[in-house]
Amino acid sequence: MIRYVKNNYIDRKKYNQCVKLDSSNLIYGLSQYLDIVCENWDALVLNDYDAAMPLPVRQKWGMKYFFRPFGVQQLGIFSKTEVSDEVVVSFQKMIAENCTYADVYFNQGEHLFPLKKAKIENNNNFTLPLNRSYERIYKDFSKGTKRNIKKGQSNRWEVHEHGSPEQLVELFKNNKGGDLNLKPDFYKTMQRIMYAGIHGGWGKIWLAYSERNQPCAGFFMIEFQGRCIFLFSGNTEEGKSGGAMFYLINEYIILNSNKKELLDFEGSNNEGLARFYNGFGAKESNYQRLLYNNLPIPLRWLK
Repeated sequence: MIRYVKNNYIDRKKYNQCVKLDSSNLIYGLSQYLDIVCENWDALVLNDYDAAMPLPVRQKWGMKYFFRPFGVQQLGIFSKTEVSDEVVVSFQKMIAENCTYADVYFNQGEHLFPLKKAKIENNNNFTLPLNRSYERIYKDFSKGTKRNIKKGQSNRWEVHEHGSPEQLVELFKNNKGGDLNLKPDFYKTMQRIMYAGIHGGWGKIWLAYSERNQPCAGFFMIEFQGRCIFLFSGNTEEGKSGGAMFYLINEYIILNSNKKELLDFEGSNNEGLARFYNGFGAKESNYQRLLYNNLPIPLRWLK
């Protein structure tokens, strides 16, 4: 039986155990992570936490809706055992019964089924297994990626593994931030995640410094149960022209090769980013988005 459980009544010990036993090894579902990225979240729970789906929740115009917070890619069903199609359908129906509007992203491998007033979209992700020698991984790099790595090596970037969240946010803001017109809450959430990750031992910031001792590229990597998530990155024009990001990622792959790790680039439907990730030999996988819209008709048309 699936039941809707409000945040205050969630047994966090049982809930987190369910998330940790899920084969996806996704940190997004942990209660500690959700507390960082959203003000309130509830959960759908199957039996005695045999499976659970966290649901970040807000209210607007007196109507409850579920959404995907900043800093989260997938947030579907976490289960101790493989999730059947019947269970996925049951969770979908429970979502519809407990909100007016939902925009949620299920985990890879959870196949959604068409429901009334619902729309399903496919999204791309790119992952690279690191359980091989660096030489074998390098063979699968594209010619362009190999060329850019050599360019980065010739520029003698210095890698620092202890950068600050503020530095990385500034790198992003000064380069991509202006084009994307992101809300201030996005940057605040990213900084909270980075600080929590650094202090909790599950997050690292890598920065590439120029010979002038200036940070020119960097990323924040989450490391949780063998899954390394490339969550956030920034670059400068000097970093781009000098192959700094290619250099940084290559150094990270060298350090973590021959380990039971999976490098998760967090994917993108953007062709340019997809090509960048694919250049490291990362393979495409898919996860699905569920849009459920039961708003009153004028609002339904707007959404």
